[in-house]
Amino acid sequence: MSASPQDDQDFCDRTERGLVHTYHGDEVDHSARYVVRTGNYPADLSGRTFTTVFPYQSLHEHHGLAVNPHMLTASGRLLIMDLEPLTDRSGTFIRVATRFIENQSWHLRKLAPEAFVRTDFAEFSWFGTSHLTNTAPIPAFPVLGQGGYEGRRMLLSYDAGRPVEVSPLTLEHLAPIGRSNLYHAAVGSSFSPMIMTTGHPVYDPDFEPGKPRLLYTNIVPRVADFLNVNKPIRADMYLMTWDGGPGEPTAPMRVTVGGKPVVLRHASVHQICVTRNYLIIFNANLVLNTASLLEPLTPMLWRFLVEQRTDEVPRNLRVFYRWLRIRMREATPDRNCPVYFIHKDAIRAAIRTGATEVPARQIELAWELTHALADYDDDDDIITLFCQHNIGTDPADQMEEGDTLVGGGTVPPSLLGMFSSATDLNQVRRHVIDLRNGRVETRAFPEVDDRANFPLGLNLLPPLQLAPYLSEYASSDVPNLLRACRKMDATYWVAGGWLPQTMSTRVFGNFRRGRPDDAWPPRRLLPLSEYIERMQDPSNTAHFFRLDHEMRLESSYKFPPGWFMAAPIFVPRPGSTSVRDGYLIAQVWGPDAPSMEVWIWDAAKPLDIGPCCTLGAGPYEHGIRPGFPLHSSWVDRAGVENWVRPEYDAPTIEMPTYLKLLELGTIGAGVLRRLWQQQTR
Repeated sequence: MSASPQDDQDFCDRTERGLVHTYHGDEVDHSARYVVRTGNYPADLSGRTFTTVFPYQSLHEHHGLAVNPHMLTASGRLLIMDLEPLTDRSGTFIRVATRFIENQSWHLRKLAPEAFVRTDFAEFSWFGTSHLTNTAPIPAFPVLGQGGYEGRRMLLSYDAGRPVEVSPLTLEHLAPIGRSNLYHAAVGSSFSPMIMTTGHPVYDPDFEPGKPRLLYTNIVPRVADFLNVNKPIRADMYLMTWDGGPGEPTAPMRVTVGGKPVVLRHASVHQICVTRNYLIIFNANLVLNTASLLEPLTPMLWRFLVEQRTDEVPRNLRVFYRWLRIRMREATPDRNCPVYFIHKDAIRAAIRTGATEVPARQIELAWELTHALADYDDDDDIITLFCQHNIGTDPADQMEEGDTLVGGGTVPPSLLGMFSSATDLNQVRRHVIDLRNGRVETRAFPEVDDRANFPLGLNLLPPLQLAPYLSEYASSDVPNLLRACRKMDATYWVAGGWLPQTMSTRVFGNFRRGRPDDAWPPRRLLPLSEYIERMQDPSNTAHFFRLDHEMRLESSYKFPPGWFMAAPIFVPRPGSTSVRDGYLIAQVWGPDAPSMEVWIWDAAKPLDIGPCCTLGAGPYEHGIRPGFPLHSSWVDRAGVENWVRPEYDAPTIEMPTYLKLLELGTIGAGVLRRLWQQQTR
């Protein structure tokens, strides 16, 4: 029985309100007590969670030149939750808070907001490229705290900037990792060059006995590709490592395959994975093209040259302007994804000898992907990857002013800058890769003909990702995420469902041109018309689901229309060796209240029975509105409380010598001019 038009309208109204509540945030940071509303709070929950969040308000700052706002260019902000339960007269509660990261760009934006402009993938100003530090929180190196107890250091990443260090205790910005002149810059600047790195660096606590190490890439776009508007820009790929200081990271090492340097098809290495013996790098489907740089300028030029100089713009000129902007956005991701496997022995040898290259093995996987998880065990060179294939999706695209929607109407102003919907079925795929012979065994969920589970393949959001920071050889009574990663007996995923307000006809048109239904070999999982028909069903709401190691659906929680969650967090019980032995914490929003809720599932039980506990803002509290959550991590309480400032320090701003000399000359000329004026009076 099909839904009535009234049901569809109710669904759309609730979905829009829920999306707005999820995306919009407070302009000012604050903390709040969150009290138990349903169920019982687990007494053994402890530690602190960290989540990067993207508030609409930081994208649409009215003082800035936010010409083409994009959710991925939000200023860095962290949402934290302190999980130790406290009790007062109102009952059990926990503390929840937000904090904008006060890095160099944050301060400059406060001083000169009108100097900043956003593109599809970065923020620029007269000071150079903004370092937004907004992607993933990475718990990392140990630091000796008070009384000899071990604290934990915290890094924040950004695809278009260096990793930076923040305090896990106070969240203050400390220092970038490595001086800027150590990296290969994608875009030069005297103050703040664009340095493109891995959005998710990996910290390997067992890289060598007693010598943990951070591993990440430094990529450099191919300049000649900027001359071709309608194709993705490629990039050269380098590998970097860091031992936590006080020395600098290793110099960039060129990654090669068969002795030839690697050239990435897309200028993006959003995430990498690590196993016991391998570093795994894949080319993510975030497309950078020339239009990403030029498009933000066209609205400014249009307003200045046309709209401000005539009361009525000729219709033909408007049609041409719209056609031009669409033509500048035709580049879509490649449907295949190259994956590079670098043996740690090769990395260790390159570090010891100071080599400028490191060899890799390349395997090609079908369909583009955005995020992945890996079993830490890789016995006999057999590697298991669980991949988020956002097929028919470019996360670097977003809802723009004037975008028409597939279901009719235009995008609401309150959702400008949010990611656009997927144009094909998304899948989770398990790839078992035998590096001895290059054979790949793949299982996918949901399959194209699996109509019962079709909603679980709609707009996949980043999965629950573990960030191990303790050696697997640590004492068994310490919560240790690496032991749970040896073989992940379950993985957790979030499907956003049908989102009518983010189905841009412009984006669907781009993919229709790039991936026609009749292409061979096939460039789509589902024909476009069938996909649109199937997805527009009010029963296709957001889902939180668990797959076992063999890719079987174990259980899923179906949210009511207008309810959303993202960036789930796993918190292990002491001694846990499985992602089923602990708790699953989620930030949740509904259509009827703007504040975030906190829902907690017991990972040992089926998800469909619902959370064991929910929390909301306490009496007389202003609830937290952090913005859209992207990625999360967790640190045990001892790691947070025993943190002390590390010795490593790198300057945030490095002024080149020629600018120092220029400024010295300017000062000297001013002194001489004033001296002359005073002597002649």
